[in-house]
Amino acid sequence: MIDDLKAIAIFAETVRQGSFRKAAQTLNLSPSVVSYHVSQLERRTGNALLYRSTRKLSLTNEGKILYQHAQQMLLSAKTGLSEISPNNHTPSGKLKLTLPAVLSSSLITKKITLFCNQYPEIEISIISSDERQNIIQDGIDLAIRIGKMQDSNLKAKHLFDIKRKLVCSADYFHKHVPPKKPEALSNWHWIKLSMLPAERTLYKSKKEYISIHYDKFTSVNSVELMTQLCIHGGGLATPPDFLIDKLIKQGELIEIFTQWQVEPIPVYAVWPQNSFSNSNAMLFLKFINQGA
Repeated sequence: MIDDLKAIAIFAETVRQGSFRKAAQTLNLSPSVVSYHVSQLERRTGNALLYRSTRKLSLTNEGKILYQHAQQMLLSAKTGLSEISPNNHTPSGKLKLTLPAVLSSSLITKKITLFCNQYPEIEISIISSDERQNIIQDGIDLAIRIGKMQDSNLKAKHLFDIKRKLVCSADYFHKHVPPKKPEALSNWHWIKLSMLPAERTLYKSKKEYISIHYDKFTSVNSVELMTQLCIHGGGLATPPDFLIDKLIKQGELIEIFTQWQVEPIPVYAVWPQNSFSNSNAMLFLKFINQGA
């Protein structure tokens, strides 16, 4: 089929130019190659398409029919290429994204809204889930992911870091002997994300840090659920600061060891290797990365 399309395009150009030689010059081919493709097309259809003479070429009745369809085919192809060209159109089409549900409460949703408003012709579909989607299998154009990136065939770009705080409810805190050192928290009950290991790294500087390993924990697959369990006294957790700062001020949550900071979680944009620079995914990435 692909060879047929190529031959039809060469046939149409031959008709437009009126000779094999002129068509060959236009297509940057040799006259013999142009003649070969037209002859092969005639064999394929079982019809003569051109009357050949030493002075000119003329179409047979079957050639006229095929030429009409060839013009429509080439026009459709040019129109399609024009519509997806980055230089002469308003961005349109579809864009499928996925991002962790926790980021629905972050400033990135404002950037998504601004993008939607600026490019109303782009139809955007968003999957909000803390479970990582299979980008290739699920046909996702671009994913926002949190945590360290695993080696893969995907491209990735660091966007920003999520700051976290080590907290528990006031009731849970007062049921325990106030810890003097961070290591003492290894015996407390923790609420962790299932995708993260059973440890937390706290640091004061690049040279002074400590890792807390714990065995008692509740594992969940949602940052919002982890935060709610923590609020209701389920144990220690390290939610994003934008989810809990108000609760700390209100006294519902207590931040522990404020002189130590929880290791932040990096946020990345991830996309398939074969995405083109003029794609909607790359337009979106450039937009949300402005001022990041």
